[in-house]
Amino acid sequence: MALIALRKSWRICGALFPLIYYFSDRSITLFILLPFVGIFIIIEILRFYFFRFNENFFHIFRYFLKEHERKNLLSTTWSLLSTLLAVILFAQDIAIIAMLFFIFGDAASAVFGLKFGRTKIIGNRSLEGSLAFFITCLIIATVMNFTKVNLAWPVMVIGALAAALSELLPLPLDDNFTIALFSGIIMTVVSKVLG
Repeated sequence: MALIALRKSWRICGALFPLIYYFSDRSITLFILLPFVGIFIIIEILRFYFFRFNENFFHIFRYFLKEHERKNLLSTTWSLLSTLLAVILFAQDIAIIAMLFFIFGDAASAVFGLKFGRTKIIGNRSLEGSLAFFITCLIIATVMNFTKVNLAWPVMVIGALAAALSELLPLPLDDNFTIALFSGIIMTVVSKVLG
């Protein structure tokens, strides 16, 4: 449980990017985000081409990493790529909400799912964890409804549901990459439909 909390606290540091985007614009956000993406791509290249580097990297950051990341892209790399695409592809308000849904919803799902998860629904995902994900996203939507974010509350609610459901879908890509993007796509479509 302590390791999950530690990993998710690292993930919550990613809230820096929607925060920057909220108080600035796309170009400034990309200017700050792109060096982080570049650094992690370089780390991935070094990890995959140099076995000793990968082993040392895992030893140093062992409390923040899962075993499956030893031979796959790091969750942080997936998250940064998702953040980059969200900023590029979506309107500012949608990108900010989608990123917040992923960062805090995923963290809530992991912590509550591990602590209270009894009803398994898909793989190792629990109903309790998925509900925690959705409720956390609803709280975010409600809070953001009182900010300068210009996105209808029903659109954010549908986006919250999409984010929670996307964690359950057996997609071929890592959910650290797909959650924010899936939610952002759904909110973009729904906002256009509702006009």
